[in-house]
Amino acid sequence: MSEALVTHPLLTCSEALAFEQSLLYDDAEAEWQAMRAAGEGLADCLLRDMRELRTIAHRPRFLFLVGKGHNGGDALIAAKRLLRSIPTARACLWPAEPWESCRPNTQRARDELLVLAAKRVEELEPLTALASSASIRGTFEKASGEYGFHACLDGLLGMQFRPPVREPVSLLLGFLNDRPDLGIRASVDLPSGVGDETDPSPFRADFTYATGIAKTPLLASSNAPFVGRIRYVDLGFFDGVKQPGSVSTVKEILPGSAIRTLRKLRPAHCDKRDFGHLFLLAGSRSYPGAALMAAKAAIRSGVGLLTAFIPESLQPSFAAALPEAMWVPMPETPDGGLALEGRGLVVEKLSRATAIVTGPGLGTERETQVMLAEILKAFDGPAVLDADALQAEIVAEAPKPERLALTPHAGEFARISGGSDTCPRAYSEKIGCSTVLKGAFTRICSAGREAVNVSGGPVLARGGTGDLLAGIIGSLIARGDRSLFDAAALGVLWHGRAADALARQHGQDAVNATELLDYLSFSLRNDF
Repeated sequence: MSEALVTHPLLTCSEALAFEQSLLYDDAEAEWQAMRAAGEGLADCLLRDMRELRTIAHRPRFLFLVGKGHNGGDALIAAKRLLRSIPTARACLWPAEPWESCRPNTQRARDELLVLAAKRVEELEPLTALASSASIRGTFEKASGEYGFHACLDGLLGMQFRPPVREPVSLLLGFLNDRPDLGIRASVDLPSGVGDETDPSPFRADFTYATGIAKTPLLASSNAPFVGRIRYVDLGFFDGVKQPGSVSTVKEILPGSAIRTLRKLRPAHCDKRDFGHLFLLAGSRSYPGAALMAAKAAIRSGVGLLTAFIPESLQPSFAAALPEAMWVPMPETPDGGLALEGRGLVVEKLSRATAIVTGPGLGTERETQVMLAEILKAFDGPAVLDADALQAEIVAEAPKPERLALTPHAGEFARISGGSDTCPRAYSEKIGCSTVLKGAFTRICSAGREAVNVSGGPVLARGGTGDLLAGIIGSLIARGDRSLFDAAALGVLWHGRAADALARQHGQDAVNATELLDYLSFSLRNDF
């Protein structure tokens, strides 16, 4: 078996604070080293994420909102990293309070920044010296000039924030949320103001960088309009450290480093059969592309053998498009779906399969659904059910639900759960299967476990990306060297990281879904 999947716990703010204190022991130097790692890590993330909007400008201008605590220090260290990385960049610092009121490490971060690039740093009046919206507006407009900022990093309020947000911070947040000239908006740990239910204007971030520990408020649906995309900046807090004992959540987050369990050389003496034989039952005349995309994803993600059962009218063109797969032409229904009479063609070959993927483009004809249910009853191995295969009766009739990995989006999940189970973990425990609930962040669930993947993003909001995911997960499951949960989670992470790389290279809009496959190799071979 391959090494186990690496996950990190999702903690509440109070749990995270207690865990950080247990690690750092009120040691100022240890706190400084953690702050430096956090600031440098989020600066690197911010530079990569800015590329999803546009190519980095020749002379980028950054606005840093600096609180007196750790988040402010993180923002200042990020500023130093960015100015060092881009010699033409300029930084504008807007402190919440006079610098002498800040914590010692925050002051140290400011001092180091000024030593590096004092001539490229502008310091605005502290917010406490600005008593009105008009003074805040005037200060901002003078600093932003004609062209505004290319990015804004919010480091005002940390996880120890206690509501309410008071003036003048509340005035600033409301003002900034209305500005169109801030470029990319990012926050450290949590957007300032989140948690104050009386204030309708927390900072609205495009990205929130969870540094060291991911906190559960990031995933709350009520906070989604403010949190934006979530990035987990792993600082190594959990390397070799047992998960905190007194935690109230069973949720975990997938760090990017988990992909390393897939990053290894193949044995010198190996055979294609060592990497699994995946069967794909997919496609119809109405939805031919889904089957081809799932097949391409399975091949590109390293499966040893792929046998694809598709309507016979599709076989010639598909064989030409992807000759690496073995395409089996199946009898068709009058409407172009897989006919029941083709069941024997699949069953006679089932002993060769190490896993099945079914559903992409399959259609919902009754005859096709009956055939699929019969094949699943005849197969003893693991199966990925996606798209049109996600039917409540098919899941209910499966003889071994523990061998099923379901990959629904929210609408499909409501269909198979009857709309009564809003929690995929509870549904997985009831049925006994693994569930991959796709969304802005994807939840991978099985009995007693729930992992969250935050990679990917809006570039995946296009037809076909789910078919690619099904093929990738099927490929990993077919290898048979890890648990169903681990294979599904790694497939989701790999798919999301490839999507991130694609968006940073080409943006979120002007791409095709299948271009994601070109970034599977990059996202596996590189740390980012």
